Amino acid sequence: MTKYLLNKFHSNKCTAAEVDDFYAGISHGKIDINLFQSYWDEIGVEENPDRELAQARLDKVHHTINLNQSKRIGEKQHNLSGKTVRIVRLLSRVAAVLMLPVLTLYIYIQFFQSDRFDYLSDSSKYEVVAPPNSRTQFELADGTVVWLNQGSKLIYPHHFYGSTRSVQLDGEAYFEVATNKEIPFVVYSGNLAVKAVGTAFNVKSFSEDVKFETSLESGRVIILNGPRDNAGEVCEMKPGERFVFDENTNKYTLKQEDLTAYVSWKEGKLVFRENPMNEVVERLSRWYNVEIELEDPGLEYLTFTATFVDEPLEQVLEMMESIAPITYTITARNKKRDGTFTEKKILIRKKGGNEIN
Repeated sequence: MTKYLLNKFHSNKCTAAEVDDFYAGISHGKIDINLFQSYWDEIGVEENPDRELAQARLDKVHHTINLNQSKRIGEKQHNLSGKTVRIVRLLSRVAAVLMLPVLTLYIYIQFFQSDRFDYLSDSSKYEVVAPPNSRTQFELADGTVVWLNQGSKLIYPHHFYGSTRSVQLDGEAYFEVATNKEIPFVVYSGNLAVKAVGTAFNVKSFSEDVKFETSLESGRVIILNGPRDNAGEVCEMKPGERFVFDENTNKYTLKQEDLTAYVSWKEGKLVFRENPMNEVVERLSRWYNVEIELEDPGLEYLTFTATFVDEPLEQVLEMMESIAPITYTITARNKKRDGTFTEKKILIRKKGGNEIN
């Protein structure tokens, strides 16, 4: 912990990640007692008009701590050294000026009541789901920024602990990983994982798909395979490379590509660059949340290039028909006996004109 961080905390100007670092330093014993002592002297607590009230509150907290400590003698406890006790006392004094209710309570929970507050541990998990027709952007505790594509889910801890910063993905997400060379960032999905340090990359891995894809824009990542505790290294990726693993063949490809088509979705763009038609149909289906099917198998090898921004599906289909040797049929939604409606379905076939049934 540095004086700069301590000063930002005192001024209530810390980012979420810096607040986490502050508390992590306390909980893991990474405290310079001389730093806190000098800071205590500089802020001039003796001149604080609320000093008597603050001291009364602290006395009450200390009394509660002492009572709990006495009751638990002989039980399995956190063994506090003399130095740790001095640090706790000093931190409690600083809390009178800095953030009495929060910091003192944190110390109390961390050292004396940790078994009653398991929800503050790394076992706490969050789950973010991007519903159909939406994309979600958010920031993790370490400063990593995540874009989550529609129909995707990311599970991550409230705080990152241990030797890795691990998250679980089902779907597609783009990550701008906060740099930390000592603690790598790992994205798990199925039997594969992507390990990074400070990197920007895209991962696409839906549980219902047979393919796992990673596109690396910057930095360096390592593809892992196998159980989390014993995963083996598959390959290392360089910027501009795309990795695709096919579960049906148990083989992967790794090659340099124009990654625009695979990462521009986070900007609201649907981009195709000589992509096979079967891949185009699959991405359109997810983008517009509708079932699209190729009637003629030979069409899957046809390539397509285009960029769409906020165009409705019908307009996209018309444009595709005008530049490619295909046509389409839209099956209207029909009302069923139970009052619900059938899903709209789009059939694409070789050129011949479009019609609506």
